[in-house]
Amino acid sequence: MFHLESQGSPRARGVAQGRCAPEKIAWLIEHYRQGFRGPDGGWLAGLDPDARRRAVDRLAGQVYRLYPEGCEEIEGIAEGAGLPFRDVFELNAVFELGRPSPACSVYGFADRAGRVWLGKSDDLAQAELGSNGVHRTAPAGGLRSVQMHFVGTIWTTSAFNEGGFCLGMTGLSGRAVNEGGIPTLFLLHALAERCRSVAEAEAMCAAFRVRSGGMSVLMGDATGDVAILEKHAEGQAVRRPSGPGRGVWQTNHCCDPSLAGRDDPASAVLQNSRDRAALLARLDPAVERGFEGLGRLFSSHDPPVGICQHGAGGLHTDSAILLSPDERAMWATEGYPCQHPFVRHGLQGDPSGKNA
Repeated sequence: MFHLESQGSPRARGVAQGRCAPEKIAWLIEHYRQGFRGPDGGWLAGLDPDARRRAVDRLAGQVYRLYPEGCEEIEGIAEGAGLPFRDVFELNAVFELGRPSPACSVYGFADRAGRVWLGKSDDLAQAELGSNGVHRTAPAGGLRSVQMHFVGTIWTTSAFNEGGFCLGMTGLSGRAVNEGGIPTLFLLHALAERCRSVAEAEAMCAAFRVRSGGMSVLMGDATGDVAILEKHAEGQAVRRPSGPGRGVWQTNHCCDPSLAGRDDPASAVLQNSRDRAALLARLDPAVERGFEGLGRLFSSHDPPVGICQHGAGGLHTDSAILLSPDERAMWATEGYPCQHPFVRHGLQGDPSGKNA
């Protein structure tokens, strides 16, 4: 896992990230490009270099209008890594070019004192293990935060900020496409830097359409609010725990009645997702409502599928992440959570640092 710090303008923060891991960023670009080839080694329809170049240029133009700070940060990553902007933007846009959406699990609750605890697994293909970075950032004009994402990208998959807002996401598949919508993981990056509460994040998401597929975002804040927002190309819905002390969770399929059945039936992780959701429903009543109980849940196995995954459905848990709005902190494992300790990460200026 990479550890990086940045501050200032979007471009300056991107440059710092690009300089942190240029070789890994170049590897990720080529890794995803191999997924655009068929069994015979040729390019899949619509994914040859010229077609991707046109798609990237079109998407970049759209995102510059919707979220210019995101594009400026990607420009900085390219500069810092010494790579062409188009290549780095292609990496950031691979899910818009047909790659499967991220496959993870999220689970959260408020404890007896009303403090929110959130947990997320980050489940990857085996070749992708070790691509994550923990990024402590202080954006000019934005909220200081700690974010986890692949290096070379603005794919914020979990985060907390100085306002006490926390999030952890999972991917949702789908078949609908909103031309002109924002790439899903770009929107998460903006939430981490702009929102202080679940209510603010819900309103901000409602102001955007996502381009394709979707995400479920487990969110919590320092007021004790905890919710899952399903943001899909075909709609948006919010769910909260069913009662005091209850948990709320999601894997990689739509759960709200208004979105049920909008998943792509060809998704390779759909059955694995349903199995994990059933496991979380079964485990929920016995989960101790606090840091230790949440950590045990994300380290658990229940063959043939577990919350800590070791290859089921082609998925491996690169990290488990626990988040606390009250503590303004994130704890993350650097590898399978059943084998590695949770390490605390605080904001810039927090003397705890990454090794506390």
